[in-house]
Amino acid sequence: MIPVLIGLGVLIGGALIVANWDKIVDWLNDFIPKLKEAWAEMREYVPHAARIYGDVIVKGSDLLARIIHKLYYKQDGKWVEETTTRMCDESEVPEAIRQKIKKQEADITEEIEKELKLEV
Repeated sequence: MIPVLIGLGVLIGGALIVANWDKIVDWLNDFIPKLKEAWAEMREYVPHAARIYGDVIVKGSDLLARIIHKLYYKQDGKWVEETTTRMCDESEVPEAIRQKIKKQEADITEEIEKELKLEV
């Protein structure tokens, strides 16, 4: 009987997470910067051993919130490759993407998904 209840709890919990995924992501995007700011303010008052654990938690939460992607676009005549954001030369942008952008603004999400084998 207990395994059935545990399985039912996991099923219901999973369904709730899937149903509210956008709200969870929005909450994390709001909460993590507040966590980092609060930790920066109180870090100096925490004993050294606990400070190490706090730093690990803040760094882990930052990694949790980051979505890895590459985005190429042209701004003020310069090509931009945005992973975190850096300016790059036109020669560093893949040729297929340069050709699409020269014609007009283009959605290259599918090509990047195939190249990176990820979904956006």
